[in-house]
Amino acid sequence: MRLAWHSGFASRARARLGGLGSIIMLHRVRPDCTSPLGVNRSLSISPAFLDKILVSLKSEDIELVSMDDAVARIKSGSQGGKRFAAVTLDDGYSDNLHHAYPVFQKHRAPFTIYTTPGLVDGAAVLWWEVLELLVAKADFIKAPNGQEWRCVTMFQKRATFYALMRYFTETLTELQQIPVLQQLCETHGLICGVPADRDVMSWKELRQIASDPLCTIGAHTIHHYNLKRLTAEMVSFEMRQSADMLEEKLGKRPVHFAYPYGSAKAAGEREAILAAQEGFASAVTTRHGTIHAEHRAHMHILPRISINGRFQELVYAKTMMSGATTPIANAGRRVVQA
Repeated sequence: MRLAWHSGFASRARARLGGLGSIIMLHRVRPDCTSPLGVNRSLSISPAFLDKILVSLKSEDIELVSMDDAVARIKSGSQGGKRFAAVTLDDGYSDNLHHAYPVFQKHRAPFTIYTTPGLVDGAAVLWWEVLELLVAKADFIKAPNGQEWRCVTMFQKRATFYALMRYFTETLTELQQIPVLQQLCETHGLICGVPADRDVMSWKELRQIASDPLCTIGAHTIHHYNLKRLTAEMVSFEMRQSADMLEEKLGKRPVHFAYPYGSAKAAGEREAILAAQEGFASAVTTRHGTIHAEHRAHMHILPRISINGRFQELVYAKTMMSGATTPIANAGRRVVQA
């Protein structure tokens, strides 16, 4: 990406590959971007880096828009003279309020938070973060299926974490994940949750941030399940019920949706059809790509540009939003769909 930017390739590619603009994907925004094993630090960027991104976008005359405006622009298929950037944040972490929100206010920049009601109410848990805390504490872990991992050194701990991630996402069903995690936590004397300063917003905090016109609340299912691993009936329920709960708690029904995990293994054509049937105006994935006029026929499988906490430099963000990396990440495709 450095070579693409400094050689001028990214700038030249923007006209053909940059499209109408980008939907930016963030998760956490906090001063301390570390994690016990370093395995989840990609989910975090600093408030200072978020500020740099917004300053850079404005200096390049890229319009910062809400998801409502982004949808309108995609449907019109017109660039209107300026590219756009819509900033989105997944899961509803509490740092979105305490650290990201002041930056958005400073720049009067619209943003969308895709919220998972189950995480707010405790019916779901940030299991990937709990898993990291568990491995960081333990020297030996044995799963219910008999698999065992020795995790004393940092190398062993990271290897164990990734092995457990595969176990949770490939061996266990979505409904088995939390009971197994609770069992493992109980064995090792760990609460099956994360510290308050790393948790999600409460309903009170969500109402506070949602009261600002800059903020749009989107739906992100109830339990943060991988939807491709559920029946169609369960997928529809997760979509509809999450919207119902957000409407009940916040007074406004969300019209934008984000697929948990969002890769091709987590959302595809079936999920896009169901999201449309549930009345969402848009649905975003984690697939890497910029937005093009052709996406008006694929409003429920939109790609995003992930701003990764491991690469907090403007050159990376600029290169990705130029569209130069889209064909590289997607087998030569300029327009990323299902």
